[in-house]
Amino acid sequence: MIVAITGANGFIGYHLCERFAASGATVRAIVRRDLDGSSIQEMLAGADVVVHAAGATRAPTRALLRASNVTLTQRIVDLARRANVSRFVFVSSQAAAGPASFFDAPVTEDMSPAPIEAYGRSKLDAEDVVRAAEGMSWVIVRPAAVYGPRDRDFLSMFRLARLGIAIHPANRRQWISIAHVRDVADGIVRAASAAPAEGGTFFLANDAPVQWANLFQSAARVARRSLFVDAEIPEWLIGLGAAAGDVLARVGGTAGLLTSEKIALTKPQFWICSNERAKRELGFVPRIGLEEGLRETYDWYRTQGWL
Repeated sequence: MIVAITGANGFIGYHLCERFAASGATVRAIVRRDLDGSSIQEMLAGADVVVHAAGATRAPTRALLRASNVTLTQRIVDLARRANVSRFVFVSSQAAAGPASFFDAPVTEDMSPAPIEAYGRSKLDAEDVVRAAEGMSWVIVRPAAVYGPRDRDFLSMFRLARLGIAIHPANRRQWISIAHVRDVADGIVRAASAAPAEGGTFFLANDAPVQWANLFQSAARVARRSLFVDAEIPEWLIGLGAAAGDVLARVGGTAGLLTSEKIALTKPQFWICSNERAKRELGFVPRIGLEEGLRETYDWYRTQGWL
């Protein structure tokens, strides 16, 4: 089987290349320079599966975010259709569905999506592009919060926890679904070949959600530290910082983690989703426990000199 993977040099994309190669597939790793040039057509030619993992989680403007997530998806879908690929797997996000209303009612694939910020809306619009593709077998996966070696979004948490500090941007009690990147990669490999997956949308997440307060405590334990500072920044102060982050994004052309769009994600209390459909129809099994995964991630950060 020949698998073409966009975003192959990204966090999830890197692990996808490793996992597909380990399964015996021939992997064609597609990176940004390929997407911007004409070589992309040659790289998709003859591919059995295309996994579209390229995209942006943040950008200085909504227009640029849509260009990275919606316009690019349309282009890759069109090229994949011309190449007559057997299956197109789109890596979306839990953000496309939006948060849950209650702890005991996690979001499922049957619920109407209700994204609350620009990134989630752009991923949902990209999903619609995939669903509208005629004459092509497709699958959409929505990973929850993904962590693991090579990830940068959780790095700041580890840096603080290593110092015995937990700082919560008004989200200490927020519950999130989470998944180790290798479990996510395994779920995507299954989505690429499982017959029941065709035309389906699947959340990929651990069985149990976790609160940010407990997540920091777990990170401190793997770093062999005790938290002596566990503070929550007031929402009004976070709002001021986000406004400043918005200005810096527009001026500097690069968006950081502290912007109004990103802070919007901290407000809902329940960012939790159900993995039941993925378990039932894909045979998805989250095998890596949270503490085990955090320990592996922490050790990798140290080995690479990130900590």
